[in-house]
Amino acid sequence: MSLDFCVIGPSPTSVGDVEVLIAASRKDRVQDRQGLAEAAGLKPVVLDIESHASRLAMGRVVAGLPSEGKDALVALFEIGADTTSLKVLRDDEMLYDRDQAFGGSQLTQLISRQYGFSFEEAEQKKLAADLPEDYESTLLAPFVDSMSQEIGRALQYFFTSTPHHKVHYVMLAGGTATLPGLKDRVTELTGFASMVVNPFENMKLGSAVRESKLRREAPSYLTACGPAMRRFLQ
Repeated sequence: MSLDFCVIGPSPTSVGDVEVLIAASRKDRVQDRQGLAEAAGLKPVVLDIESHASRLAMGRVVAGLPSEGKDALVALFEIGADTTSLKVLRDDEMLYDRDQAFGGSQLTQLISRQYGFSFEEAEQKKLAADLPEDYESTLLAPFVDSMSQEIGRALQYFFTSTPHHKVHYVMLAGGTATLPGLKDRVTELTGFASMVVNPFENMKLGSAVRESKLRREAPSYLTACGPAMRRFLQ
C-alpha cells in the first residue's frame, strides 16, 4: 500500500485529540499512473484520491451558489462510463460517498446493438451526435428516464441511511451529465434543483484552448480540475 496523511485539526468531539485524514492506495495503481504520466513526457508531482480531487474542484462551484453555498447540502453525481458516484457535501465536509453500478457505457452498448456498430464506433457517434433520426425516441429518452430513476433511488438510499431527508442541489458531472434532457428529468423526478457542473466557470481561458469543445466537455474534467487547482491554493 501507498499511504499518506494530513492533520485536519482539533477533534470537535474529543478534547485533546486531533482528526487525521489518511489516504491509502494499492501501490500498483499508483505506479500505473506514474508510468502513464512519464510516458506522456510529464513529471508526476502529486497523486490524489479522486473523491478528494473532485471535492476540491467543487469548492469553486459551491461558492458560486446563493449565500456562497453555506450550509447547503449538495448531492454530486459523477457519472462515469461504468460507475456513478454520489457524494453529498456540506461546506468543506463530505457527509456521504457511495458508488452505483450504472453509467454512460450502457447507452453506448444500446447504440451498438441497435444499429450494428462496434462499441468504439458507437461511442464516437454518440459523442459526435451522428446517429439515426429515431435515436432520440428509441434509445436516448428511455435511457435518460432510466438514469434519472437510478439517481432518484441513490438519493433515497442516502435519505434512509442518514438523518437527512432532503438536499438543496443535485449536481451532475462526468461525460454523461450533458445528455439532452437529463438535468430536467432529474429535477422532475427528484423534486430538487439540478444543474450540470462546469468546473471552469469564471476561469480565464488560455488562447490555445478551444472554448466550444471545453464548454461541451467541461463536466468530464471535474476530477482533473482538482489537482490542477493545487498550485493556486497553496
